[in-house]
Amino acid sequence: MKKKISKKKVNVAIKLIKMRSGEDIVGEVSDENTEYLRIGTPVVLMLQQNSVDSKVQMGMAPWQPFSRDKEFEIPRSWIVTISNPAEDIANGYRKMYGSGIEIPNTAQLLVG
Repeated sequence: MKKKISKKKVNVAIKLIKMRSGEDIVGEVSDENTEYLRIGTPVVLMLQQNSVDSKVQMGMAPWQPFSRDKEFEIPRSWIVTISNPAEDIANGYRKMYGSGIEIPNTAQLLVG
């Protein structure tokens, strides 16, 4: 007997996913159901130390760098949490891997 999978259609949105492995992944979630989440162009967040002044910065690298695929289905059993990333993380992702469009922080907009 086939198990019925409850499917939820999602507008493509950039999400931050904490994996059971401890990895923090950012990508475009396009589909999800009770068994998996589909994510496009996922990247893993990494802390990197600047060699000039030793400040710690956030870096991004492809999550599956040796795969030809751009979209992956992640089993729900491997996901700890799904959340919205901070704006600077989302903008960095868009700039490097997505549309290239940065969304300005409303606090930085000039009113005149």
